[in-house]
Amino acid sequence: MASDPLSLLREFTINDKPVTLLNEEGEKVMNITEAKKIKFTDDAIFPRDTPTNFKKTNATDNETYTLETLIFLVQTSQVDNSVYFKECRTRGIEHVSIVDRRKILDYLTGKVDQSPNVSISNLGEKRTRDDANYFDSTTKKMKVNPLTSANSIKTVKEVLSREREMTTRSTILKGSKNFTHAINLAKQLVLGKDVPTNPRPNTTQKSGASQPSSSNHKSSSASIKPSTKSTPINKTPKLSSKDRIPIIIVPAAPTAKFTLYNIKQFLEEQKYVDSQVLREEGLKKPERVTVERTKSNGQIVPYHIVDSVANFKQNDWDRVCCVFVAGQLWQFKGWKWEKPVDLFSHVKGFYPKWSSDKINAPASEWAVAEMNIHRSKRHMDKATVSQFWDALDSYNATHKPYLNF
Repeated sequence: MASDPLSLLREFTINDKPVTLLNEEGEKVMNITEAKKIKFTDDAIFPRDTPTNFKKTNATDNETYTLETLIFLVQTSQVDNSVYFKECRTRGIEHVSIVDRRKILDYLTGKVDQSPNVSISNLGEKRTRDDANYFDSTTKKMKVNPLTSANSIKTVKEVLSREREMTTRSTILKGSKNFTHAINLAKQLVLGKDVPTNPRPNTTQKSGASQPSSSNHKSSSASIKPSTKSTPINKTPKLSSKDRIPIIIVPAAPTAKFTLYNIKQFLEEQKYVDSQVLREEGLKKPERVTVERTKSNGQIVPYHIVDSVANFKQNDWDRVCCVFVAGQLWQFKGWKWEKPVDLFSHVKGFYPKWSSDKINAPASEWAVAEMNIHRSKRHMDKATVSQFWDALDSYNATHKPYLNF
């Protein structure tokens, strides 16, 4: 039997064998916050924060993941990224990066026999319960490890299903209600203006509710392809789910603050990583990425992100709600709206920059919102992402209510 923690965890994962949590007295416990060691066999007991041989892709000095981090990843392998990162934050466990997540799961579950991230060292070999002092205290991290029972995945899912979101004054003020329909209806009745009154599609609308006329539906959704099937909820044409997914465009320039290399990690993990760093690490640029945004009510909403409009159709332009600008006019060459004054009257523009910098010309004359990023304080990224979604939600509610956001 293997004796290093990574090999043991791989063997136990492949054979669906549970590990045991022990406290300081060597007694079995169920909660990792009470445990100090992880037991595989009588001759293989390790501190829960033992470093393993699996190196981090984006780390320097060959930093590796700890045993507790890999165990929790296996336990939550069936949940999506947003739930996984949330649970890591709640428990104080270091999360595995998106770049490494699939590599680790494939290796631990036996889908692959080798991984370039696994170092060939004898770290953790032939350890017993008596030589835990071998590990230097400087390598230990203050973490909180997960439950390590055989039914851990089932337990995590059960806990998540019972989780209830607390409502505070702040969360109420950040409500996602859309009052565009009421505003447009008031304009029509009071001012006599013929304005669109069709709100964003609402799947919870009752069948007895009144519907806007087709004449008032043209300006907001005439360019969206309707389904040929009628819906029992309302009389307006039903849009396919694909036709309602918002599109965000990022620059193709490798020097831009946000590209297809790093935009997904920023919006999902709320952490900024320079795209140049990811390119140098050998990460291949995707043709398109999908960001799954988890809203405060638990709803997961997809956004498509591209850096090229070469194959865009009219329907695609109708879905474009946001453009990240690099500050140069050539970015818009060949677009439906090549002039900034036209472009930003149809989509929301954001100019990402370091918080200490100013917007340079010609972007300083465009109708774009600043997105300030701190050079070194990564804990501030979360607030930047939150402000971005709030601004984009407000824009979509007013100008593109037919999209799912």
